[in-house]
Amino acid sequence: MSIRFTTLLTILFTMTVGGNIAFAVPINASSASLEPNLIAQSNRRLTRKGEGSEALMKQLNLSSQQQQQLTAIRQKYQGPMKQLREQLRQNQQELKTMMDGTTPANTIMAKHDQVMGLRQQLDKLRFQSMLESRDVLNPDQRKQFAQLMDQRRENWRNKKGDRPVPNPDI
Repeated sequence: MSIRFTTLLTILFTMTVGGNIAFAVPINASSASLEPNLIAQSNRRLTRKGEGSEALMKQLNLSSQQQQQLTAIRQKYQGPMKQLREQLRQNQQELKTMMDGTTPANTIMAKHDQVMGLRQQLDKLRFQSMLESRDVLNPDQRKQFAQLMDQRRENWRNKKGDRPVPNPDI
């Protein structure tokens, strides 16, 4: 299975009925990293855009059993992933503070290593969640899901291109 396809599947595997969904940031096939690079978004933000998880489930024709399975998987990983994200944010802020100050280089490097370790742990949990969840979809649903994510990614790119570039002189 290609990295691109597995990254797209990651999106579906973290959603629940009326809960959260994660959108993948595309990864180049030439990228050496297997990191999914997910951007978690709450359902209310998706609903505002008209792209809620319920609509996606309906488009994929997920059975109630499939929805329940995905919900259970998401709930299993939700707590540990939230805790790791909080630790990561805190350590990133500490690293930034160290970089802005007079902290010795070896201390900064140790904090950087800690940040990278937390990122790796988070990515591993995401990938484990995806692996547990991928068997929930049948081959047709996987194919349709990849097509839907291609459309969403293209829409995201088009919207991103319309944004004004901030003035670096300000």
